[in-house]
Amino acid sequence: MSPVATARRVWRGLVPEGLRRTAQPLLAKALSAYVRSSARAPHAADTVGGPIRVVGFLEGSHGIAASARLAVRAFEALGVPVETIDVSEAQLDWIGKAGPAPAPGPWIFHLNAPELLAALAYLGPKRVLGPRYGYWAWELPRAPDVWLRDAGLVDGVWAPSSYTARALEGAAAPVRVVPHPLFLEDYRDIVPAPRTAEFLAVSLFDFNSAAARKNPDGVISAFAQAFGEDPTVRLLMKTQNGHLFPDHLARLRRLAPPNVTIEDAVWPYAQVKSLIAGADVLISLHRAEGFGLTPAEAMAMGTPVIATGWSGNLDFMDANSAMLIPFHQIPVQDSQGIYAGQTWADPDTAAAAEALQRLRTTPELGRRLAENGRRMVGERLSPQAWFTTLPDPVKRAAMAAIRS
Repeated sequence: MSPVATARRVWRGLVPEGLRRTAQPLLAKALSAYVRSSARAPHAADTVGGPIRVVGFLEGSHGIAASARLAVRAFEALGVPVETIDVSEAQLDWIGKAGPAPAPGPWIFHLNAPELLAALAYLGPKRVLGPRYGYWAWELPRAPDVWLRDAGLVDGVWAPSSYTARALEGAAAPVRVVPHPLFLEDYRDIVPAPRTAEFLAVSLFDFNSAAARKNPDGVISAFAQAFGEDPTVRLLMKTQNGHLFPDHLARLRRLAPPNVTIEDAVWPYAQVKSLIAGADVLISLHRAEGFGLTPAEAMAMGTPVIATGWSGNLDFMDANSAMLIPFHQIPVQDSQGIYAGQTWADPDTAAAAEALQRLRTTPELGRRLAENGRRMVGERLSPQAWFTTLPDPVKRAAMAAIRS
């Protein structure tokens, strides 16, 4: 058992639960202040070389976990050995791990600012020696002020898109765009899921990412405008974590006409890819995306994409490689309470309906979008293109690791 696990067991075993609950807010505040102070101390940030470490929720099923795994995969594809550190259990309740500090080298935290704070506490901020980078995804036009301040805990912030980089302007550390790397070879031999309609559209989202941001209502509305209740066409909306928001899931199901199916479950990644590969189109009428990993993967598979023409997806998507839907800005309204303030896009559902109809009646349009989309992903999101965006300390450490 690790020292951290032992400390937690002692804390929970000896201190009554009521006292623990009472003390936790005060402890968390004090620990946060300690971590922030310690993380800003000198930490060998000018180290040249050393092992590259990727820190994240490496076993998770959400986007931030996928981003960490993609980074590891990209390093390995380029022949760079990398150490992985899973911090899924990190909390602001105990500080540090026992033992000597690891050798200095680049640390890449695929964690947003709040999770970074907990990870530094878990690892011990004084033990994280070498240049540090945080990979942060944010979906609204302006990141929270506390994020901008906590950028001072790292030596650089990486943003998955130019849109997110603009949202992080004014951060207390340099911000650079480092897109997610994708591997076209991973998508060439996918066995498409069996067809269940003459024309199949798919849309995917996680309720933890906010239904209001992903805008499934707009997708259903556009599909209904395009096809009514035509039984020869089908929309499969694949969601997850709907059980955490049962009222929202139930409302969505009430909106769905008979040719729309909402499947709420956690699927193996291979099954998700098979679904997308077997579809005639993937629809993302999002109100904001920090990057848009699912549309990017659909393009890599050669599945045509209909997407809102705004936010992070525009770094790898244009009018020749996807059907971009016009929009206007509206105030953020999120009944789940995940997002508040600022503005985001409200895509034109009539335009999306017209795009769906064109794809169904014009097969050559789908083929052209598939070809252009795959080429765009290959040019902009390959591991080689990704490597060129990394800061020099990481590149030098990578080259040194390859030579050794």
